[in-house]
Amino acid sequence: MKLDKQKIKKRFSEINESLAEISRLTGIKEKEFWKKKENLAAVKYYLLLAIEAVGSVCVHIAAKKYSKGVSTFGECFNELEKAGLFSKDLALSLRRMVKFRNKLIHQYWEIDNKKIFQYCRKNLDDFNRFMKKVNEIL
Repeated sequence: MKLDKQKIKKRFSEINESLAEISRLTGIKEKEFWKKKENLAAVKYYLLLAIEAVGSVCVHIAAKKYSKGVSTFGECFNELEKAGLFSKDLALSLRRMVKFRNKLIHQYWEIDNKKIFQYCRKNLDDFNRFMKKVNEIL
């Protein structure tokens, strides 16, 4: 089956817009960031949007290119690693991202907000690595 490039590009746009907002918010001085609780809420929201978009693209590729039905994003990343699209390292990073998403949704009270801030300042490259690998098959 054929990949829907427009659908993928729309998800990439959502990822890029979310990353831009996250970078903008976490780019302010840390002391200023914590003065408004809305900053953290917005960062969490944009992280969720970006992670959901990554998962959506993964599920689409698994179904259309590899004829694989998956029930979870983590399973999807495993399948695309097996298919050779993702390196072991990237698949692991993406699975960690989904675990983080699940915590944000279901166990938000267990998350260290300072770690979210630091993650967003230093580790957003996984999203770009994902999009780069997907672009290779488009």
